[in-house]
Amino acid sequence: MGGIGKSTIAKFLFAKLFIQYDNVCFVDSSKEYSLDKLFSALLKEEVSTSTVVGSTFDMRRLSNKKVLIVLDGMCNVDNQGRYRLDLLEYLCKEFGDLHHESRLIITTRDKQLLVGKVECIYKVKKLKSPESLELFCLEAFKRKHPHKGYESLSESAVKYADGVPLALKVLGSYLHTKNINFWKCTLEKLSEYPNEKIQNVLKESYTGLDDLEKNIFLDIAFFFKEKKKDHVIRILDACDFAATSGIEVLEDKALITVSNSNIIQMHDLMQKMGLEIVREECKGDPGQRTRLKDKEAREVIEKNKGTDAIQGITLDLSEIKDLLLHADTFKKNEKLEISEIQ
Repeated sequence: MGGIGKSTIAKFLFAKLFIQYDNVCFVDSSKEYSLDKLFSALLKEEVSTSTVVGSTFDMRRLSNKKVLIVLDGMCNVDNQGRYRLDLLEYLCKEFGDLHHESRLIITTRDKQLLVGKVECIYKVKKLKSPESLELFCLEAFKRKHPHKGYESLSESAVKYADGVPLALKVLGSYLHTKNINFWKCTLEKLSEYPNEKIQNVLKESYTGLDDLEKNIFLDIAFFFKEKKKDHVIRILDACDFAATSGIEVLEDKALITVSNSNIIQMHDLMQKMGLEIVREECKGDPGQRTRLKDKEAREVIEKNKGTDAIQGITLDLSEIKDLLLHADTFKKNEKLEISEIQ
């Protein structure tokens, strides 16, 4: 997933290994990199690879060299991804002709880009609690441990980030030098309104989905987190969502995971992102949103403010003492496909 530390690992590996190689190049995801620029960087001279013949010639010039290439952030954003995908395809196809000790390292949020092209795939895992607390404190306090009085607040921030380095660094930096009241207010606000900087990074993978895949993602965020995959597919297929392939795409793009026991799981930050995407559909009127959950679902139901925009509702009655229903409560919800009231 975005922010999990792929680029950090790639940069560390490059810094550690580059001295062992004859020709090296680090392709940053923020810059456009054509074959021309790649070979110019590797050969340390201006070259033109406008034709396949030219590219093959330059690759042959490297055949006896130990080469290290890192492609960082391949195709993270669709509208900027085409040239990187061409570069990826070319290198994966031709890299075998180089010295046997040459290495090509690729980072991406889409596992499917690597399948059948690389020797091994490493899935970056989230940080464990001790490492998470240390990283957060380095940003928030410029040391490895919390200041006195900030211990429980630091634990709350670490719990919210749940092992995602980007979230830990963003929150730590934001809270640096702030007083305890500011910390308390910020952490309370995060339960309802996610940090925008963190959300923007996570959202890049969502943006690249097609409409059906986006709907599946949002439905999982609202209704199907921690539910059996087969059960979810049956329900979503009844909504004509082509769920089998859609769920696999979400898994390939690290937006969800499926456990060994076939349970669909989603990182809390990803779920918050999904809830926020729907909230932004209409900030002032929950009845105009496609999906409703808990407090907002109750408000719309009790005040009979439903509209034909609503596609799904989930409501936990164990948290509600009395729920007022009208005879025509769901009459306006013509597009309602999923309702979960328990």
